[in-house]
Amino acid sequence: MNKLFSYGKRIQLVLFTLAICGSMNVATAQQEPPPFVKETVRAVENMLIGESDAMIEPFVTKYMTAVKTTDKTSLLNRLLNIRNEVKGLQDEISVEPAVNGFRLTLAAYSVERTIYVQLDEQNKQVTDIQLEKQAEPLILSNENIKATFDKLEAEGFAGLLYIKKNGKLLLQHPFGMANEQLKTKNTVNTIFGIGSRPIDFTIAAIHLLDQQGKLKLSDPISKYFEQVPADKQIITIQYLLTGQSGLPDFFHTAEDWDPDLQWIDRETAVNRMMKQTLLFAPGTSREHSHGAFGLLAALIDKISGMSYYEFLRTNFLDPAGMKRTGEYGETRGLAITEFAAGGGPNFVGLPNIPPNWFKKSWLVKGSGGMFSTLTDLQQFYTYVRSGKVLDAEHSVVFRKNVMNLDGSDRGFELFSAANTKGDDMYLFLNKISNRSRFRQVLRALEKFAQQ
Repeated sequence: MNKLFSYGKRIQLVLFTLAICGSMNVATAQQEPPPFVKETVRAVENMLIGESDAMIEPFVTKYMTAVKTTDKTSLLNRLLNIRNEVKGLQDEISVEPAVNGFRLTLAAYSVERTIYVQLDEQNKQVTDIQLEKQAEPLILSNENIKATFDKLEAEGFAGLLYIKKNGKLLLQHPFGMANEQLKTKNTVNTIFGIGSRPIDFTIAAIHLLDQQGKLKLSDPISKYFEQVPADKQIITIQYLLTGQSGLPDFFHTAEDWDPDLQWIDRETAVNRMMKQTLLFAPGTSREHSHGAFGLLAALIDKISGMSYYEFLRTNFLDPAGMKRTGEYGETRGLAITEFAAGGGPNFVGLPNIPPNWFKKSWLVKGSGGMFSTLTDLQQFYTYVRSGKVLDAEHSVVFRKNVMNLDGSDRGFELFSAANTKGDDMYLFLNKISNRSRFRQVLRALEKFAQQ
């Protein structure tokens, strides 16, 4: 999706498949929500962020006919006011279960609004829509940050927080359970799913190939791929790296059983992307695309003479000493007790850990599908900045102020921030008890990182 922070956010999946509580049927996290609930989520979303205010009345006519109101005009006006309150908040849209309904949260940068939607599932009607009061902002300081995360642990959060300020360690704090069934706690060595963080591995690999003279960032993709459609002929490697390709964010299809885990090979992935309709003419705008990094991974496969993963292991992961980093579907000889289990909403395998998520698909090759640890990621960034693999010209991308959020709908999130002053921050999460609270924490961490 689009950027949550002013620089660097890569992934925050929309969560539609959550259990609906209260008097309605309860769905497990592996089940599809009831058709009416799924339909209503989409309908409310479209009514609120659609192009025209005229969408409100048809929504009321179809979904709110059972609402008892003597003044239809007042209902329409209330929905119009809600619509105006959330206008432009489309960078992150998520859904959470609530008693007798769901909460729809819309956010952009530092602004977030949440709408409670009450449902009568039996009669397939929306019985109420209310804009919830905004929570007070969370303020973090050197003095209260550990106590804040102790409170989050008590609320049901689990993960690992690491903060270095002005080159000095401020806090290294594992909290909560890595695996509740196995009764293992999170530690500084716990292995987490790392969402879209492999994007940085792909960037490093492309820059190394450029440094080696095996490609140029200015090269069009038509130099390396056959039968590139006319609208994609001018896409360059640089455009793929910088969000200027025009490719949509993802390229899974409705037939794929999972947008990450469905197995497809490299050629299928490339063919799907070549057939996609571009969001804009290459080079004319900027929009993040996971697919672009999948195409870069395919380039690494084709140009390097190695598989994408073999190239990463040979040139970066192994030299950096990243022994606890790997791809979905492999264990690297690590015990099950060393992995954190993802807290959902989607659960795949028992436990819900990367080794149980099947062989890594080209749906996520280049932009996801891996696991790692705090120490391993720190070693990666130290290595690519060291001059041992990338020269000054090609490592500059890793020596800038950066703030990223990476995650997956199987329950892992990774927030990090680093700057040239020596500040370094990581928050790994494997369980989030409340998405609104999670976003509140992210915004507090963003401000704290910039202090």
